[in-house]
This record gives sequence, C-alpha cells and structure tokens, in this order.
Amino acid sequence: MPAPIADRLRILHIVPYYSPAWPYGGPVRAIYELTQRLVQRGHEITVYTTDALDASHRAEPGEHTIDGVTVHRFPNWSNALAWSRLFFPRGFRRAVRQTAHHFDVAHLTEFRTMQNAEALPTLRRHRLPYVIMPQGSLPAELGRTTIKRGYDLLVGRPLLQHAAILHALTEMERDQYATLGMSPDRIFISPNGIDVAAFDLDGVDVAAFKREHSIPEGRPVVGFLARLNHIKGPEFLVDAFAELLRVQPDAILMLVGPDDGVKAEIEEQIRRLDIGDRVRFVGYIGDERTKAAAYRASDVYVLPSRYEIQGITVLEALLNRVPTITTDRCGLSTSLEAAGVARVVPFGDVTALTQQLLWAIQNPVEARAAAEQGREWVIQRFNWETLADEWCDVYRSCLADLRSNNALKTDN
Repeated sequence: MPAPIADRLRILHIVPYYSPAWPYGGPVRAIYELTQRLVQRGHEITVYTTDALDASHRAEPGEHTIDGVTVHRFPNWSNALAWSRLFFPRGFRRAVRQTAHHFDVAHLTEFRTMQNAEALPTLRRHRLPYVIMPQGSLPAELGRTTIKRGYDLLVGRPLLQHAAILHALTEMERDQYATLGMSPDRIFISPNGIDVAAFDLDGVDVAAFKREHSIPEGRPVVGFLARLNHIKGPEFLVDAFAELLRVQPDAILMLVGPDDGVKAEIEEQIRRLDIGDRVRFVGYIGDERTKAAAYRASDVYVLPSRYEIQGITVLEALLNRVPTITTDRCGLSTSLEAAGVARVVPFGDVTALTQQLLWAIQNPVEARAAAEQGREWVIQRFNWETLADEWCDVYRSCLADLRSNNALKTDN
C-alpha cells in the first residue's frame, strides 16, 4: 500500500551501477529490487549512478525513468576502468551539490567509490542523514590494498563515522565493522533479498538448454553461475572437478557467467589438467528463464568463493531446487548448515569439495530433498517484501534521530 503523503520519503540512492547493468553482479540486482519496492510503497526514489553496463557497453547518460524510479546516469571517464570497478562519473559532484537539499535521506551502495568521496562534503554540509551499504566491500585486503588504505585514511573512516546507519548483510560484515572500530549501535543487519517468485516458471526447457551447450542427457552436471573472478574461486572448483572425474568420469562442469578477469587462467588450468572435453563455458545469462534452465540443468550447484559476504546465487539455486555446496567463506554458510539446506566445505580443501560433489551426484534423492527444504527456507527468510518494510523503518529512524539531535541543539 502506498505511503500517506505525510509519510512519503524522498530517498537518494548513490550507486556505481544500476539496472540493466546485471553483469556487475548481485549488488545491482539487490539495489534494483529494493528501489522498486520503495516506489511501490509510495516513496520518491532518485538514483544517481554511472553509465556503466558491462565490459564493452554504456547506457545513455542523462535522466531516465526505470519502473517508476528516476535515474540520473553520469558518464564515466573510462568504461574500461569502470569494468575494473574504478568509477569516475563526470558531473556527479555538481549534481549532488545542487540537489542534496531536495532529499530526506541518502543511501550509499558500495564503500570505496569516487561517488561517495565526492558526495560526503555535501551530505555533511546539508546534514543529510545517510546509510552506508558496503555490499561486502569493507575489507581492504581483497586487492588494491595500498590504494584502499589511502582512501580509508582520507575518506573511508569519516564516511563511516558520520553515517546515520551502517548496513551489514550478515554477521560476518558486522564483525568487519567492529575491526574498523565502529560502534555496534549503528549497525543494521539485513540480508539482500531475492525475488522469491522470479523462478516460479513453468515450461523451462532444460533439454533444449543442454542441447545448445553440448551437454548430453543423463550425464551428471556440476554448475557454477557467477562472474569468472578470482574472488569467486573458480580455480578451486576446477581442481575439485578434475578429482571428481577420477571416480565419476562422465561428469560435466558448466561455467556460467561473464569473464571478469580470469577466464584465460581457467582455460589454461583446464588444458593443464586435460579435462577440456568435460567443461562447458556458457558465458553471461541475463534473462530469468535461461538462468532457470542453467540451474535446473545442474545436478549440483557450487559457489566456491574465497570471500562472499552473502551469496545470492546460492539462494537462486535453492529456489530452483538444486542441491548446493558453498564454502566457509560465504556469509550465509553458518545459517545454511544450521538449516541443513546446503553443504559447506573449507575454502581450498579440494578433497572435501570432491567428496561433497560425489555425494550429491550419488545420492540424488536425499540431495534434492535438502534443496526442496532450502527453497522454503529462502522464501521465508529472504523475501524482498518484508525486507523493504524494514528498510523504510531504517530510513525513518535516520530522520527521527536527526530531528532529535536538532531539538537538543536548539534546547542548548
């Protein structure tokens, strides 16, 4: 139900990428789903983003309306740098300076961005309360460490210190804030949701998908749907799959996702292991029906990440009733194990991952039963409708705290 006019919020979302920049991964989908539901609740949502779409394409700059959301796209100086997660949007700083007073609250997605650095002075000058949503980007040790520490010294620490709310996707991210010295009083823990109805699809032609990608019927398929990026651990999965072939020689490994810097290395690893005839590179899939076919073509899905603050593809796999394995580096690993809906292995333990792959393939009834249970678990815990209501409460609490502080200053 739309919010009454008196309760309507004007929310500015500052994010490096927005729909349809799906190749940038889960955060794009998360912020799109959230803003859609905020609009449905009657709030006025404006997104300041860049023109980034993927490695070789840009969106048209300027103002657009996407499903009720007002989107301002600022052109990056370099699309190649943007694909490397270095966004330099032209005209952004001036726009924030000119419009900040129009909004009630700001929501900043990602942590170390030029947008955040340019927005911070204006947000503080206008005393506009803001929420930081790092989406797993808090650790400095995941690449470009020296640059990140320099950013933190100049921008990052003040950005965190002056935020009204610090958002954490999981307990793992809450602990990361603690290591940075942030008070737990300002931390709001809430996962990225998922459109739980997105995969309620009939007539998904799995057989046609397999034919298109030369996957023979009756062969056990190990699926991977994620960016081909070092952080996702595809080389770990390839090593375990090579071991699996020693006891399950007819298995197929299906790698689905855009190249994000390591495809050539993975291809070389596959050549070195001499398993090329057992591996299929599918590339990026954008639409839900084809993605559903890819999941359902898998006898077991693996997210082998060396670091994963949440793991949306794990939830997608379970929604498609696919037996799932992830690592202890996944922010959901403890919850998944406790619920008994997915298997968890130590990152880098090839033997453990091989054993779990073999178990899922050789025990399909039990594995599918756990996945079915997992589907219900996802629906109950990660429904965007409930999470969007929680976010509305968070935004209102930011405003309430601001008014309270203003009243105290007036009294004094």
